[in-house]
Amino acid sequence: MNRETKKADWLPPWVLLATAILAFVAIADLPYGFYRLVRWVVFAVGLAAAFRMKDSPGWMWGMGFVALVFNPIVPLHFDKVVWRFLDAGAGAYFVVAFRKLK
Repeated sequence: MNRETKKADWLPPWVLLATAILAFVAIADLPYGFYRLVRWVVFAVGLAAAFRMKDSPGWMWGMGFVALVFNPIVPLHFDKVVWRFLDAGAGAYFVVAFRKLK
């Protein structure tokens, strides 16, 4: 395994799939603490994926946007119905990103 391959593998694709599953589970009616966890995980993985996909500007900006929407530091506040669509959209986006990196 050369240095470039090792450098590119710092964010394994399965992390994107796990984040997608977490976002899809967030569509259900769960305790507030779970949604705070989802915000942190989607934010962190979205940022990491944006850096990982810096060679594809469209993907980089898309992941950056997902991270911005789920940002737990300066949170955006939406209705529960809107969050369900955002969770589903983020989950779908992470699944497509998983397929791209796999």
